[in-house]
Amino acid sequence: MGTLAGRPVRRELPQYFYRLPAHSQRTYLASDAIERYSLAPSAAARALAASLEHALEAASLAQVGDATRALAHELCRSFGVAAVPIEVRGARPHNVRGELHGVYYEPERRGAPGRIVLWMKTAKRHDVVKPRTFLRTLLHEFCHHLDYEHYGLPDSFHTVGFYKRESGLMQQLLPVPEA
Repeated sequence: MGTLAGRPVRRELPQYFYRLPAHSQRTYLASDAIERYSLAPSAAARALAASLEHALEAASLAQVGDATRALAHELCRSFGVAAVPIEVRGARPHNVRGELHGVYYEPERRGAPGRIVLWMKTAKRHDVVKPRTFLRTLLHEFCHHLDYEHYGLPDSFHTVGFYKRESGLMQQLLPVPEA
């Protein structure tokens, strides 16, 4: 919820929100209300994000996988959450809906770890993904992990708050260079 002339302004909710059960609506609204993380990534996490950029430039699946896991491990440590297993694969899968960039597999039961799978190459041309795109995908999936592990939400929705948290984390790890 934002403000306009000092008065609260409600955002339009997506149509599927109204088809969710009441407990899922509460989770959606709780997620939407959180617009930023109270913790900032460490200097080590920022350095690891830069090393991930270099690994992508080298186009080595092993190096990208190692750099991705190191960054995720440091982010988990910084946020005080359980480590999340990460697998980095080659070319993205695709279908008529488009290419899959990454996926977060929800924990099968409370207390079990989730899992992240990312792809480092485009589906058709097999080009290495741009570093900022790859990092944003990692952070998107990591934000799902934080919804479960840091906030204890029973589900992780793509809310406006979720995207603001993701964007804020991205800006902290790889600020856009000023022109």
